[in-house]
Parts: sequence; structure tokens; C-alpha cells
Amino acid sequence: MPDDLQPCELAELVCTRLSHDLIGNIGAVANAVEILDDDPEGIADIKPILDISAHTLTARLKFFRLAFGLSNAAPKNIDEIRQIASGYISTIGSRQTPIALEMALNTPALYKIVLLSVMTLADTFIRGGNLKISESAHGLTVTASSSSALSEGKLKIIQETLSGKYPDDNPSQMAPLIFLKQMLKLSPVKISVEFSGQQAVLQIA
Repeated sequence: MPDDLQPCELAELVCTRLSHDLIGNIGAVANAVEILDDDPEGIADIKPILDISAHTLTARLKFFRLAFGLSNAAPKNIDEIRQIASGYISTIGSRQTPIALEMALNTPALYKIVLLSVMTLADTFIRGGNLKISESAHGLTVTASSSSALSEGKLKIIQETLSGKYPDDNPSQMAPLIFLKQMLKLSPVKISVEFSGQQAVLQIA
């Protein structure tokens, strides 16, 4: 896949990734409704499935709208960005291995860069950990760390994507990072990643 994407090619990648991230819970809701139609008395068994799926879909759609949507729905403050990012993160980790979010952000206008970076590094967790976003005069630093190893395969694909080599197999997995690259294409800002075992650092400066 070429590094210089046409708008329709970028839209295809984003739509494929978002559909992938939503379809499982949409299917769970559809299946639960079918079961309920067959057995209306089974609401007690179905309600937890509906609750979890509704929470996941709501959190992800709020996140995707801000990360990929028009800026007319921009968050009003840092707390709103933190809340939406935390909501998304809660749908990635499990109860046994959650992902904790730390955010030291001063500029709400950076929300798209922050959310796309969060989405990119969240994919590298295998057994939970910590995701930290910090802003300084030099730019943004997003750090993923875990007590167990992060996904080296995903991190290598991130590194290759930043170098301009997009994956031929399922390129939509890198849609957040590719979208971020395209968004910053005409700016002097550079994106880099360093990783080793249990930690990865995405630098945007």
C-alpha cells in the first residue's frame, strides 16, 4: 500500500477499522434480542450482555466521533478528553488486566492527536498496564507500559507504518496512525516510536 494515500483510500481504512471495532458488540446485541424474542422470561440472563455491549458501543462511538470526526464536536476541556479516552480504554482491557490512563495535558485543541495516539498504543497491550499522556514544550509523549510484554509484532508494524511501509495484510489495523500521519502531513511535527519489551514511547514533536 502506498504511503501517499488518496482521501477515498484513507476513508476505506478508517471505515474498515471502525466497523471491526463495533461489529462484535452489535452482533452480541442482535443475538441477545433474538434470544429474548424466543424466551421473554430470560431477561435476567440477557441484561448483562446488553449492558456490557451498550457501554462498549457508547464509549467507542464517542471516542471515534472525536478522533475521526469533524471538529464541530470538539471537547470543551481536558476533563472531557480524559473521560472519553478513559471510556474507550475501559473497553480494551479486561477486569483481570485493565489498562490505567494517566493524562497530563494542557491544550484541549490537541485532542485529535491525543486520541489517535491512545488508540494506536492501546492496541499493543496484551495483559493490561498503564497508558500515560504528557504534554511539554517539546510536544506530546504517549507511553505504554506493562508488567508483561507488549505486542512486539504490533509495535514493529507501528514502526514500519511511520517509515512509510503500510502493512499489506489488514492495513486497517493501522488506520488511527495513518490518519494521524495524514493529518500532520503538512506540518513540521514528526512522529516517532521507541520500544523495548514492556514499554513503548510514541513521541509527537
